[in-house]
Amino acid sequence: MAKIIDPGQAQSLIQEFRTKNQSSGEHAWKTPDGQHLNGFHIDRASLESILSDKENKGINIHFAKNPDFAGKPDNVNTLVYSGTKPETPMFASAMPCPPWCG
Repeated sequence: MAKIIDPGQAQSLIQEFRTKNQSSGEHAWKTPDGQHLNGFHIDRASLESILSDKENKGINIHFAKNPDFAGKPDNVNTLVYSGTKPETPMFASAMPCPPWCG
């Protein structure tokens, strides 16, 4: 099971990532509309689709190039995720934050 951390520590770690990403210049991760990426939103339906199959023992998450920016130099990325069971559908619908932050 994943480690549960204190909410204050979580906020501190999130802020540390944001500060580092914003100071990374051209190497910073960006949203499709050019803002600094803070995170991703994964919709409930996608997660339930994966976890409803009891053979999936969890979810694999990979960083990937945003499909709309494939082959372009822009540093716009997304998450590709699937269940742990082989042959599980792959999802690439993680919404960037901002603007989908909640």
